Amino acid sequence: MIYSMLSFLGNVFKVFCVYVFVLFSIPAFGQQQEVKTIKSGLSILLISDLNDSYGTIGYNEDVKDVLSKIKDIQPDIVLCAGDMVAGQKASLSLDHLQQMWSSFNETVLSPIQKLQIPFAFTMGNHDASPSFLLDRQASKEFWMHQKDQLNISYVDSAHYPFYFSFIQNKIFFISWDASSSKVPEEVKAWMSKQLKSKVARKAKGRIVFGHLPLFAIVEAKNKPGEVVDGADGMLKIFNEFKVDMYVSGHQHAYFPAYKENVVLMNSGCLGSGARKFIGSTLEPQKAYALIHIPAGTKVRDADIQGFKPISHEMISISQLPDSIVGFNGVVRRIDDSKIINE
Repeated sequence: MIYSMLSFLGNVFKVFCVYVFVLFSIPAFGQQQEVKTIKSGLSILLISDLNDSYGTIGYNEDVKDVLSKIKDIQPDIVLCAGDMVAGQKASLSLDHLQQMWSSFNETVLSPIQKLQIPFAFTMGNHDASPSFLLDRQASKEFWMHQKDQLNISYVDSAHYPFYFSFIQNKIFFISWDASSSKVPEEVKAWMSKQLKSKVARKAKGRIVFGHLPLFAIVEAKNKPGEVVDGADGMLKIFNEFKVDMYVSGHQHAYFPAYKENVVLMNSGCLGSGARKFIGSTLEPQKAYALIHIPAGTKVRDADIQGFKPISHEMISISQLPDSIVGFNGVVRRIDDSKIINE
């Protein structure tokens, strides 16, 4: 009788041990899978429009605050959608322009390089406007010295720093010269050739980034000259070559949007002058963004999150306009940070 009772209790104990093992093993396994997925994807920190008023050499606290958080954010790459310095003023001397780039190097670029995080950029109108030749000279001089220090794998750098392509985590990137509304035909031809290449076609996804947007979303920039000319034609090319995302700056307003199955990632600003959406009563706000593309996920299905500097409060996507009608077209908000096929 005693033996039977001990045998029964022994069996109960074994079942209990198995149950506890299974109970605690499943969450642990799930956590390992989640970490693995995050590490094997691509995490992008997107910043833009860092400059203050014309000729300003330094940077404000919002810029410095976000840069101080990069070590904690640990992105795979930092993208800047232009306007890194405060040029585009005829009275600025070459020496003054060089001082601005030196300040950018000290405040922005060097801290990122010390963390050995790849950095890529596109030229803004305040960096290298086509009609400001001295600005373009100073920009080129600075970036040519940095070319091999950016930790990116170039595909074509023949026209660097004004336009170039590279690969990061199996995603093909193009930085093109949209520092004005009139993108030169040779740049468009180069971009088409790049997107036709075997490297681009075999890539997991394709992202193009330039300073000016395709479509207007803010009142102050709702006019010709403030967006890329022939936006519908460019969108057609993007669709033809399966470009997943176009990242831009210039408008100083965070708004993840889409049109004809292309994500239009409008970057917020960290410098001066956050701007009001067209037809909206929302107060303008500065912002930076995190774009995470998990392994096995399409670029257009990326998880996009916007944050305010200083407080680092997440910007609720549902609080942004559901669509914006500008002078040259309509763009729609990406709900739940996912693209909606039209």
